[in-house]
Amino acid sequence: MRRIQFYGAMSLDGYLATSDDDLQWLFDTVGGEQANTAEFLAQVDTSIMGRHTYEATKKLLGTEPLYPEFKNIVLSSSRTVATRDASFADQDVVSLIEELKKQSGKNIWIVGGGKIVTDLIKADLIDDWWIQIAPVLLGQGKRLFPTGDYASRYELVGMKQFNQLAEVRYQRIKSD
Repeated sequence: MRRIQFYGAMSLDGYLATSDDDLQWLFDTVGGEQANTAEFLAQVDTSIMGRHTYEATKKLLGTEPLYPEFKNIVLSSSRTVATRDASFADQDVVSLIEELKKQSGKNIWIVGGGKIVTDLIKADLIDDWWIQIAPVLLGQGKRLFPTGDYASRYELVGMKQFNQLAEVRYQRIKSD
């Protein structure tokens, strides 16, 4: 069965990006280029992200295509026309994930955070977390885990250090 996996980096104080979607703090962290991104990406064939994450990523990539080997789905209520590298869906993430899990394929990568992550945590749908933590305090910005009405327990399954970047891996504890 396809697993739902979050893979991404955050600051020591829990931010994915600055308030204006800047990620320079991450690129300034020694070790990011050593992270095991290829190992993670080999497990997935679909990415899901919000429109802001899509636009920030496209800005960083310039003319490079967005994950060309994947089916890229961008959740957006304001943009619906597909591009050469992504389709857009005005759909709640929980129903989208439930549909995708019924289809054959590799795992599904949740890119970014905010409402998408919060809704998936509430529905108990994120199986794995791959979180790189950079030794920088931003003080404000876009949080990986916004305040919300959710609680979940996970099991630590791995830790790695890539110079100044620390990676922790967690798996959801299934309740029987």
